[in-house]
Amino acid sequence: MKFPLSVMAVVAAALAPSVAIAQPAPAANVNSPLAAGAVVYDPQGGVVGKVESLAGDNVVLDTGTVKATLPRTAFGSGAKGPSVNATKAQIEELVAASMAKANAALDAALVPGAVVRGAAGTLIGTVKEVSDGQVLIERDAGPVSLTKAAFAMGPSGLAISLTADELEVAAKGAASSTSSASAQ
Repeated sequence: MKFPLSVMAVVAAALAPSVAIAQPAPAANVNSPLAAGAVVYDPQGGVVGKVESLAGDNVVLDTGTVKATLPRTAFGSGAKGPSVNATKAQIEELVAASMAKANAALDAALVPGAVVRGAAGTLIGTVKEVSDGQVLIERDAGPVSLTKAAFAMGPSGLAISLTADELEVAAKGAASSTSSASAQ
């Protein structure tokens, strides 16, 4: 499952303060074996998950149920190896709560007349209609329908991950495959 960056930021922000209140932060250890594939433990030595990847100051932790992007500073070194001050269940609850909040914000924003932006903030069009998980976007090049899953909340409101040009190519490709399928 792909999570919007804003959800991961909320999880990371929520994890540090809530855990810091309950327990001391893990001892920072620059020699900690924090690498892709490393098993991560909670303060009691229970398995939280595995490090899926590291990129700069971010670590993607896979619990087997969810993937949470956490700052590298959230990790320390425990008796068994890399650790975080949260259990697997706590991290999964934070991700679920953040996803619910993000989905509610998306549902509230997906209304007729809402502006839709693409990659790099380019204007795509406006929402014309939302029904049965499909969103019809009115554009200068003509309407196009996308699934609700194609949308996320960006810094400027509703966004999709395509540029206007990429969406046009995809729309033309979908139209030509639909017309060739109906011709058969």
